[in-house]
Amino acid sequence: MRIIIVGCGRLGSELANSLWLDRHDIAVIDRDPEAFKRLAKTFTGSRVTGHAMDQQTLKTARIENVDAFVAVTGDDNLNIISARIAREVYFVPRVVSRIFDPVRANIYERLGVSTVSTTVWAVSKIEDLLFHRALDVQLSFGNGEVELIRIAVPAGLFGRTVESITIPGELQVAVITRHGRPFIPTLGTVFEEGDVARVAVARGAMSRLEEFISAVA
Repeated sequence: MRIIIVGCGRLGSELANSLWLDRHDIAVIDRDPEAFKRLAKTFTGSRVTGHAMDQQTLKTARIENVDAFVAVTGDDNLNIISARIAREVYFVPRVVSRIFDPVRANIYERLGVSTVSTTVWAVSKIEDLLFHRALDVQLSFGNGEVELIRIAVPAGLFGRTVESITIPGELQVAVITRHGRPFIPTLGTVFEEGDVARVAVARGAMSRLEEFISAVA
């Protein structure tokens, strides 16, 4: 995949290095040529010095034939404007922008630009560490509105069905691993000793899940 990354700060450089190791074709844009020193010595993708809203800079990065565009500078305005240029002028199929302001992130999501609000994500993670340390969070969706929790099924659930712990819209068992083999359960699936469940949980139901697991442990 050909990907343009705007911003070679800590996040942009780490993303570029990771994607390069996965054998993607990467072009990094930054106004400061010194920023490229953050890239790994083995990185041989394109380094483009310039402004991401400048048409010549984007053409130098070969935006006409990229598969994805990611804007992760420390400037919300630069990120969102360059992302919209990529989407609406050059019709890049996959566009992602980092936005610090969660209110603006929601607005631009509705305009069709995928956003990552690091502020909301950080708040979500801090709350997990403060209030839900007993839960093994394996994956967060969006900015933490829904999380996938790993649970070693406690003895109090053996012989009970998945439906018995399902709360529509709040808590749902997505996967059960039994004898090393994962499968998608039905509401009628019965928990067995040794089961490990991955449960999709809405943020507002985290405390409820924690209390329930403690009660049946």
